[in-house]
Amino acid sequence: MAEERQWQGKTGGGNFGQKALFFILKHIRVFWLYPTLYFAIPFYLIFSRQGTQALKYYYRNILKYNPIKSFFSYFKNEITFGKIVLDKFAVLAGKADQFKIHIDENDLQHFKTLLKSDKGIILAGSHVGNFELLGQSIDQDYKPISCIIFGGESSGYQRQRDISFGKRNVKLIPIQNDMSHLFAIKDALDNGEIIAILSDRHLGGRKIRKVQFMGEEASFPTGIFTIAAQMEIPVVSTFIMKEKGNHYKGYMKHLQLHEEAGSVSGTVDLLLQQYATSIENILRQYPHQWFNYFPFWEKAKKK
Repeated sequence: MAEERQWQGKTGGGNFGQKALFFILKHIRVFWLYPTLYFAIPFYLIFSRQGTQALKYYYRNILKYNPIKSFFSYFKNEITFGKIVLDKFAVLAGKADQFKIHIDENDLQHFKTLLKSDKGIILAGSHVGNFELLGQSIDQDYKPISCIIFGGESSGYQRQRDISFGKRNVKLIPIQNDMSHLFAIKDALDNGEIIAILSDRHLGGRKIRKVQFMGEEASFPTGIFTIAAQMEIPVVSTFIMKEKGNHYKGYMKHLQLHEEAGSVSGTVDLLLQQYATSIENILRQYPHQWFNYFPFWEKAKKK
């Protein structure tokens, strides 16, 4: 499918550029780099036709913005994304203390209840907001956390990520072409641990289903939701959203495992629709933090 070819899953900048950025962010606060985005982003919008077309569809066809509002929204989206990427690098550089992250109290209390149970937990993130700040947001010692990651990053980026997550006692499970990571996920959940995974994009070989998402059909991967249905594991749709300055706000929405679904397949459908709806609800609040820069909706793929 189109997005399987278009999305490489890799952080840009190259090994040298990323190492240089880590070095800089170890010595200055990240907000000093924000102004550079206002010079870089216009060039990206001009030369990245694919990303701009994807944003155009999102703002014009999905959110129904007029042409002028859409144009300025492209720019705001890219600036926000740039800031979030810089924030991510700052965290990996060991400077997480400059960010203030607040999770909705009701969501947090429900999550703490899940932590005290013997069952594992799936934290289903998406390419909305800054999911990688999750490890900095949850201060708990009830359950080990394993993050499912793309394993094709540069050596410098991977090394820095290993160091940063290791300090937080978070294990990393890279996605493998032979799908062997699924066994590691199942083992972790069998042991009552937490799995954190971005669940809105699929690669070749993964099973997908189409659900209603923001008024149109879109495809989502079923893998983690099938595991949840089979093992009766609670799923929490999780978002860490950037607000002004160095502030973030977290949302954790518990997806319901309905007994009336009648089958694993029916439960997967219900979980997927709830997950898609949770993303839709958060995008209504934060329309400029949608970071899937490829044809996501089925109609967009045909254009």
